[in-house]
Amino acid sequence: MIKYFTLAVVLFLSSASVQAQKKSDLVSEIAELKTALDSVKNSLAISRKKEVVSKTEAESYKAQADELLETNKSLMENINSFTKASIEKSENIGKTLESLQEKEKQLKAITDRFSSHDSVALAVLTDFKRVLGENGNITVASGAVIVALNEVTRNGLTSKDAAARAKTDEFIKKIAGVIKIYGDATIVVESATNTGEFDIALNQATTLVNKFVKQHSINTNRISAVSKDGGFSEGLNVKVIPKFDAFYFTLREQLKTNN
Repeated sequence: MIKYFTLAVVLFLSSASVQAQKKSDLVSEIAELKTALDSVKNSLAISRKKEVVSKTEAESYKAQADELLETNKSLMENINSFTKASIEKSENIGKTLESLQEKEKQLKAITDRFSSHDSVALAVLTDFKRVLGENGNITVASGAVIVALNEVTRNGLTSKDAAARAKTDEFIKKIAGVIKIYGDATIVVESATNTGEFDIALNQATTLVNKFVKQHSINTNRISAVSKDGGFSEGLNVKVIPKFDAFYFTLREQLKTNN
């Protein structure tokens, strides 16, 4: 009996010892599990923090990217506007240059025409000086070449002295010779009076015109006689005027062609 009781006690103690050992192991295991759980929680918390940081950074990057895209869009629009403005400016400069070139052509045409006109006047002046020599009082005014007849020559127009008339006729013949060379020129015989006797002055101019027409075959359509107030002087002039109407008509047509 005692033997069985002892055995039972041993078994009970053994069982209690085993249970105590299991409980200790369980507590230890629970502690380990708790530690592991805390570690997992910490890792999860860290991961969540990192996720928040990553999300914030991603949103920041996206905002920066959007801002860069908007800036790039604005920059491209500005570049396009600048390019368009540059092209328009270049086109305007090109048109301005073309216009300036056309104006330059017009000015050259005008200059050439005036040079041509001046050349004719110079040629007339040169020819008069050549044929009249020192006896010729020759000037140029308003594009016309003017030969002034001195008092002796004027008086010889109506003088009864044959020698005086012959000398005047010889002088007039020389003038007529130059006039015939320039068939397009207009001739004006102008008599100036200082007494107000315009009829007498006009008669004197007409007498000279008749000599040119009858004795030297100058066309009546290109020669005329006029009188004017000479102020304090009198005189008789032969004006040789280049054909201005043809000159300016040609010039006008040249300008139309250039336009």
